[in-house]
Amino acid sequence: MTNTKPGPAFAASFADLRTRIEANNRDRNLLLLESLTASGLSEINAKRFIQKGIPQSMLYMVEIIPLLHHLYLSLPENETKSVLDVGPQNFAGTALLANLHSKASFNRLKLQVSAVDIVRKFTLLKQLIAPEIEFFVGNVYDIYPRKFDVVIASHVVEHVPDPLGFVRALQRIANDFVIVSAPWKEAPLSRSHVNTFDERLIEEMGALNLKISVNYCWGKAREVCLFQLPPLSPVSQTLQTIW
Repeated sequence: MTNTKPGPAFAASFADLRTRIEANNRDRNLLLLESLTASGLSEINAKRFIQKGIPQSMLYMVEIIPLLHHLYLSLPENETKSVLDVGPQNFAGTALLANLHSKASFNRLKLQVSAVDIVRKFTLLKQLIAPEIEFFVGNVYDIYPRKFDVVIASHVVEHVPDPLGFVRALQRIANDFVIVSAPWKEAPLSRSHVNTFDERLIEEMGALNLKISVNYCWGKAREVCLFQLPPLSPVSQTLQTIW
């Protein structure tokens, strides 16, 4: 067997491709920054948003996915479920969920992912991070009669003044279940947080499969809770399993 080395043409093509990839990376980073500053963030806050907020959202979704898989373990392979991600902000977690469960993936659970937010502030960022995902601006209280199999609220409910009313609105538009994650017994409250989750609120909501743990993006000294809620008017059978 003859051992041949790549010729000059291959080396030139490889070098050109590497240069284009590096240029693409620089362009993407610049577009991320410009899309955030166009939304009103200062350059310093935009850089912090990219460096910290985007990885944080991805980690929050990573922690939700095992529960989602567990609840749907009895489904036939390759069945498709619709998901609504409420309050996606930077869309990094939303995109991660959609990419891992796309129809083209090896994942045996297929998800059609949509997102809703009450503001359109990060629409440009969405076009960069999650261009294929359906996104609409609206209030969860007004979405019905449209419904989704799964409704996810990741670190959203702590920002609303009526947490019980808010999750009831989520349950109303869910066919199978709602998944909620939020800070647990947060004290003092972080900026923009207006409520905290404790045993009383969890019991009042009717939470199932409650899990309390440490999240590294939230801080090792603080805990987060993750739980499931049944639909208020289920179209399919409520899935209530032990987590």
